[in-house]
Amino acid sequence: MAISVRDIQEKEFGTQGKGGYNVEEVDDFLDEIAEQLAGLVKENLEMKKQLTELAAEAEAAKQAAIEAEKKTPDYNEKGYFDNLQKSMREAMIGAQRIADETRAEAEAQAAQIKAEAQEVADDTLNKAQADAEKITGDAQGRLEALTQQYEALKAAAKAFKADFSSLIEAQSDLLKQKTDLF
Repeated sequence: MAISVRDIQEKEFGTQGKGGYNVEEVDDFLDEIAEQLAGLVKENLEMKKQLTELAAEAEAAKQAAIEAEKKTPDYNEKGYFDNLQKSMREAMIGAQRIADETRAEAEAQAAQIKAEAQEVADDTLNKAQADAEKITGDAQGRLEALTQQYEALKAAAKAFKADFSSLIEAQSDLLKQKTDLF
């Protein structure tokens, strides 16, 4: 399915907590792509219109030549008809060549526009993938740091518990030895 200018303008991206995309930057970039794509589409449509007009002109010239040939008076001079036929053939060949050249030029320009649009789309996709990889890497790094902090806190809590148990036992032993207090 082809992506239209409207699809680009209305595209919404999900975000993930604090590590999500900057919505304003994504919107600005999508607006820029949509503007460029709209220009390219407009230019392509104009070229197609020109091509259609030139093809119609060539066909009209061809028809006019055919009609002129039909209306040619009946002369008996052989050279006259040969020259007239040769001139008409050359005119039709010239009109066809112009139409073919115009069509080829329009197709080449359309291919170039398509290639440029594809390049912009590829660059956008590559940048988005690079951004996603960076965000994933950052999230992985933060997860590892938090895991290390958790393990350190767990070890500190275990050490505290052991120290506190030792202190309670020492105090209990001391109380058992001092029977004269009670």
